[in-house]
Amino acid sequence: MKKFFSLMLVLAFAFSFASIAFAQIPGQAIIPGGTTADTLGTSGSITTTGDLVTKIMDLINWVAWFVGLVAVLMGLYAGILFITAAGNAESVTKARSILLFSIVGIAVAVMAFSLVSISKAIFVL
Repeated sequence: MKKFFSLMLVLAFAFSFASIAFAQIPGQAIIPGGTTADTLGTSGSITTTGDLVTKIMDLINWVAWFVGLVAVLMGLYAGILFITAAGNAESVTKARSILLFSIVGIAVAVMAFSLVSISKAIFVL
């Protein structure tokens, strides 16, 4: 019985979204506020493929900074674990694995930065 009611709920949501989509007058375009049919597609900040590539590269650059920062912080955490291990083999092993993964994270961030700069040189004129 529970499955039946959950299925009915999902179908009700699906059909309610379709009724919103079909509420438009046939043949009339949906135009966002502040634009007209003549300026549709030219009012945004991304108007060329160069702008699109630049935005994507900026996003990848931001993610690379975040990954690099987290990798450096994890390296510092691994150093603290090494210092406070006091000869405990399990803590030293954990610190080594964290340090290894933080080094891999730093390498990934450096490769992402180089990928961004190479891609900008190739795609953006």
